[in-house]
Amino acid sequence: MRRTGRDGEGARRSVAEIPHPKIAVPHVPAGFVRREALLGRLEHAAEAPVTTVCAPAGYGKTLLLADWFTACATPAKAWVSLDHTDNTPVRFWAATLHALREHGILPADGPLRTVFPHPDDIAGFLAELTDGLEALTEPFCLVLDDFHEIVDPETLHGIATLIRHQPGPLRLVLSSRLDPPLPLARLRLQERLRALRASDLRFSEPDAAALLETSGVRLTGRQLHRLVEQTDGWAAGLRLAARSLRRTPDRNAFLDDFACDDRAVADYLVCEVLADLPAGTKDFLAAVSVCDEVAPSLAAELSSREDAGVILDELERESSLVMGIGSERHWYRVHPLLRAYLRGDLDRRLPDRAVELNHAAATWFAAEELPRAAVAHATKAEETDTVIALLRDYAVGLLLNGDHDIVGQALSAAGTAVVDGDRRLTLIAALTDLERGEVEAAGTHLAHAGTMPEPDGAPDPLRGLVGSTYDVVRGEPRQPAVPGWSGVVTGHDQPGLEMWARLLGGWTSLCAGNRDAARGELDVVQQIARGLGLDYLTLHVLLARGTAAGLDGDLSGLTEAATEAVAIADANGRPSSLCLGIAQLMLGFAHLQRLEPAAAVAETNAAKDAIGRAGPRLSYLAAVVEGGARFDLGDRHGALELIGQARRTLADRSLLPEFAAAGALVEYRCALLLGQDTTVGEVLRWTQRRAGTTGEAALMTAWSQFARGSLGRAVRTLDESGPALLTETVVEGHLLRSAVAMCSAQRTMARAELDAALRLAEPAGLVRPFRWADPLVRRLLVDQIGSFGAADAFAARVRRAVATTGEEQEGLLTRREHVVLSHLGAQRSLDEVATDLAVSVNTIKTHVRAIYAKLGVNSRRAAVLTARERGLA
Repeated sequence: MRRTGRDGEGARRSVAEIPHPKIAVPHVPAGFVRREALLGRLEHAAEAPVTTVCAPAGYGKTLLLADWFTACATPAKAWVSLDHTDNTPVRFWAATLHALREHGILPADGPLRTVFPHPDDIAGFLAELTDGLEALTEPFCLVLDDFHEIVDPETLHGIATLIRHQPGPLRLVLSSRLDPPLPLARLRLQERLRALRASDLRFSEPDAAALLETSGVRLTGRQLHRLVEQTDGWAAGLRLAARSLRRTPDRNAFLDDFACDDRAVADYLVCEVLADLPAGTKDFLAAVSVCDEVAPSLAAELSSREDAGVILDELERESSLVMGIGSERHWYRVHPLLRAYLRGDLDRRLPDRAVELNHAAATWFAAEELPRAAVAHATKAEETDTVIALLRDYAVGLLLNGDHDIVGQALSAAGTAVVDGDRRLTLIAALTDLERGEVEAAGTHLAHAGTMPEPDGAPDPLRGLVGSTYDVVRGEPRQPAVPGWSGVVTGHDQPGLEMWARLLGGWTSLCAGNRDAARGELDVVQQIARGLGLDYLTLHVLLARGTAAGLDGDLSGLTEAATEAVAIADANGRPSSLCLGIAQLMLGFAHLQRLEPAAAVAETNAAKDAIGRAGPRLSYLAAVVEGGARFDLGDRHGALELIGQARRTLADRSLLPEFAAAGALVEYRCALLLGQDTTVGEVLRWTQRRAGTTGEAALMTAWSQFARGSLGRAVRTLDESGPALLTETVVEGHLLRSAVAMCSAQRTMARAELDAALRLAEPAGLVRPFRWADPLVRRLLVDQIGSFGAADAFAARVRRAVATTGEEQEGLLTRREHVVLSHLGAQRSLDEVATDLAVSVNTIKTHVRAIYAKLGVNSRRAAVLTARERGLA
């Protein structure tokens, strides 16, 4: 019933004295990143009678709702920003009524315009409110922001009553840091509730990049991945990081310490996230923060709380500070930034307590036979004896799983004296060095292990495994000597070791030139490794398969293997591993050969840090890829210097002949085109020593002969050459023959050789040879496009790529000359062109002469062909 008369007047006076919360929709800042997909999900969710947007502080709930409020016109909406002053029924309902009135939900002459809450009859007010809202003809949304501020039982009871008798037009949207203490379970069963949680509001990497861009911060792909992983897509964390990243000169160093040392993050976590938690909950979170992931029983061991499982479940359900992992929810993870802060705070304030917790965690993980975490926590607890025992039992298996960082830290904790005095630990140290790319250190450890007596006087299988791995990494593989598997390690590591040995066998066959045998062995290893879930072994197999494909000239196979290797490395958190660097280098090589120089440089730069630790062999190959790409981009002298320096640093170290030949072709062509005769001779002799009298050495000689005008000698050199190591060499041979034929006015023969080059290059997508073919051959290709049959699409692709990466064309022709050039391809006289353009024929002739001069041609046909070749038409 509607309250009138004296009671109503009294209610009006009391309401007038109440300071209403702001009902204005918060302003969306200029740097706000609209996420259309998330906006669409909210719009869909808000169609339900009740919607909750629940996430901890800083997840962008308010800004998301404000953006949705203004971006989505229907239905009508009202907004209330709540705070602690709204914790009485009168204040809350007065604020709600004020919002409904001011946002135009209630009609000017409607009954709810004169209804007010009275502290003595809230139930009657709710009845009138429900009736009045039910009478509205159009649906509307009521947004209650910061709903967690409402804790008064009577106020919450009134809201629950409204929901229980919810008017048809009303859609209620509640934004809160915690699940509201309302009958949500019943609403969910009735399908009247939809929810967005922290997992929905997290920023993806593209969204995070857009957010950082608004602050003028651009990160590499690896840096961005790392930041999003650290913050778990938490908007506040990303914004705090952006503020600091604008000022820091070393972004990698900043990201190393951001989570636990950034003062702004710490202040935000303390003031906004931890402040409202009970002391017991804070202590619980601090105790479990020593672990990346905890099971309820482990949490109970660390916190001495029998109800640890209940606490974890409540924290996940009510605050999203803790996230369950997997469908069974047997493990939980504290939000990464909060965990890092708590862990750092524990180390600073209570270092002895941190050691105790790590000891308890190490004991629990060891008992559960989870060696990775057991070793990590024993290392942090500085328990040398436990570390040594775990290393002896589990280190090889951990290394084969890619956990060389953890093993390396444990070896450091054990101490140099302990490691050097134990043959097994010395071999483990050598294998760890190899996985880190520290080849020289591995050689030192391996040599030291060789001075120590073998166990029981019998050959040590582990020594054979590590030695074979060392030989493969150095490029001097021998048949692995790994008999006697039962003596290597405990039984659970045996399958991985057998696969490792077979992988080494595949590498040995590959380096010996027996690629069919290598592929057969690698196929078996890959199938079994995938079946056993051995991702790190799979990663190594992919690198071997990619190498085999590259040696065969199969750029597609190389790209496929390297791309999958990068995906596995990224998924397993190995952003700077040697394996990832090698995979990126492979992708760079593929980009180089496909005439995508900018992409080649980017991949090689990303791989540099990891490759730089692996020694001069990989550094040489990286220099070849980067140097070739820089040459294609116009930095010719810098490119030649880069490759030459890497070759000289390589000195007499072994290198597969195919790798040497590929590098020599790139450097030789650079030197020849720059007229560096001394370097030309040096590279040729180096190639002959490394690869013998192969087709590559003959091709280089023929290139020089052609450049001097000795056309016949160039062809004879190619005819008399030995077999080529690389598909690229054969393609280059056809292109050189085509050039000789063009110079000799044998166009039909030139056309046939060009056709052969295209057909051979097409399966691999090998484009770069055409970029540096003689201009007459490139012009022939442009002229003949449309007549290459099955290879015609590839010929068009070559033409586009060559035009894109050719000489800089911007500004070469004036705007008017471009217009005239566009008419020259048509079968029209210059008089007709002049008429079309409304100028004199003499003006057209002047433009044509300028075009000829700039393009270096002397005929209309040549101008059109050259313009097409150079991307001007």
